[in-house]
This record gives sequence, structure tokens and C-alpha cells, in this order.
Amino acid sequence: MKKLSFFVFLLISISAFQCEDQKPIDDCIDPEKIRTGICTTDYNPVCGCDLKTYSNACSADLAGVKSWTLGECK
Repeated sequence: MKKLSFFVFLLISISAFQCEDQKPIDDCIDPEKIRTGICTTDYNPVCGCDLKTYSNACSADLAGVKSWTLGECK
């Protein structure tokens, strides 16, 4: 029982440190790069520096986002 309590405490402690507040990066969108176009419909989400989840890198690029990371925004 002591081992189980320790692991529960450890899990809660680790998850508490992972809940960082993300803030959008200033000057994240380049207005000159915003355009219309065609992207594939595959869902391979990226998180833009504006903290918006885009369906794929092409969608983020068309929106003028300067940088993104793989995966949905949290």
C-alpha cells in the first residue's frame, strides 16, 4: 500500500509540473504570407506559435504562421 501511495504521489507531482501556461508569441503571423490555396485534407495537426491548432502544416503556412510544432495545442 505504501508503494502504491508513493507512485500516486509521484504521478501527481510530475503532472503538476507539466501544466505550464503557454502564451502566443508576439508577431507570430506574417500578414504578407496569408493567402488562399489548396491543402490536402489529411489530419496531421500542428500547433502554431499563435497557439491555434491547424489541421496540417500546409494550413498553418497558408494562414501566415511563422512557426509551428507537431501535434495539437494544449
